[in-house]
Amino acid sequence: MEYDSFIRWLEEVPLYGHKDGTRNMEKLMARMGHPEREAKVIHVAGTNGKGSICAMIASVLRESGLKVGLYTSPHLVSYTERIQVDGVQIPKTDLARIGTKVKEEIGKMVAEGENHCTFFEILTAIGFLYFAEQKVDAIVLEVGVGGRLDATNIIDDPALCVIASISLDHTKVLGDTLEAIAGEKAGILRASCPVVLAENPLCVQEVVKQKAAQIPCGYLYAPDFDVAADTYEIPLVGDYQVQNKQAALVSLRYLQEHGFPITEESLREGLKKTAWPGRMQRLSFEGQELLLDGAHNPAGASMLVQYLRRTFEKDSIVLVFSALGKKDVRGILSPLRDCAAVREAVFTCIDGENNTEQFVSIWSESGKPCRVVEKPIEAVREAGRLQAAQGDGKPSGARALTVCAGSLYLLGELLPDLEKQA
Repeated sequence: MEYDSFIRWLEEVPLYGHKDGTRNMEKLMARMGHPEREAKVIHVAGTNGKGSICAMIASVLRESGLKVGLYTSPHLVSYTERIQVDGVQIPKTDLARIGTKVKEEIGKMVAEGENHCTFFEILTAIGFLYFAEQKVDAIVLEVGVGGRLDATNIIDDPALCVIASISLDHTKVLGDTLEAIAGEKAGILRASCPVVLAENPLCVQEVVKQKAAQIPCGYLYAPDFDVAADTYEIPLVGDYQVQNKQAALVSLRYLQEHGFPITEESLREGLKKTAWPGRMQRLSFEGQELLLDGAHNPAGASMLVQYLRRTFEKDSIVLVFSALGKKDVRGILSPLRDCAAVREAVFTCIDGENNTEQFVSIWSESGKPCRVVEKPIEAVREAGRLQAAQGDGKPSGARALTVCAGSLYLLGELLPDLEKQA
């Protein structure tokens, strides 16, 4: 099956896939020879920051001479972004070839009365099979949603578990309190290894610590460790990246002490080379300075606003925003609207949805101006025109910025055009 044909089939899977905890994945991986057992796994859960932590750890392990698989989600532009070996995306031909094998095996399962696997289970299976084919030394594995019932949670003997910052997201699936969500994330803990917990509210700390005691497994709260995080450079901006870096450093120090060939030089250089597109990513486009950040939940939006308030002057920013209707749109948009650095907004459409009336209604409560431009790349151009029109009134030396935020889908639609024309 060719790549495009396979992707068309994959995108239809939600119509008939059936989630059954980790049972589908366990059965599928057993039928395919347990490829998930072929390498050491660093398993990373969390609400915000887990992708950044994965990227940092993978970069350092790669710099240390290991062959490293990285599995993350969602993608911005192509499904191939989700499955990488040594920073190189899986070729489309390999994704389609392995995906076809998985599709055929699922067909046999269904014929025998088993469930049809879900969209995310299929991609996770492809990742495990590709990493086994490539004979990677280590896999940095990002949880999709939650942890306890996630398709990635079939790893019995991880080298390390990591939990990033936890906040309210996917509440219909994970629960509507931080404690409930923390409990789901802590479902990845195993007796074979400790858990590193990034900086989190006390209620989250207590849940994860209690779960670690029950298993039992080691519990390492990252802020308790002096790892001189400020002395290590990373190219990712944003105040919240400090706590992500702290968690990554504690994780890497643990791995270093337990047989991973990490040196001080590979640690420093690996962190410096970390790449994580679409998260506080800076670009220049047609004379504009752009900042792209998913900020796809209220906590992510608040973290972005902290950085903008600290870094940019009042009324210096035009926001290009869109979000899916299933998200907490008010919770995401309100902190951006109320940020003094943000002067006005351009709302746009993504993934075939038009939620701009909702955006305008929320924004209008501030009295700040806004407008709607349906095509994302044209919304960015409109923001540039607004910045140019405002230019003469700016204080000498003031920086103008266009911030694109609210959804990773927005960034995924923008990046091909931005990178092509930058």
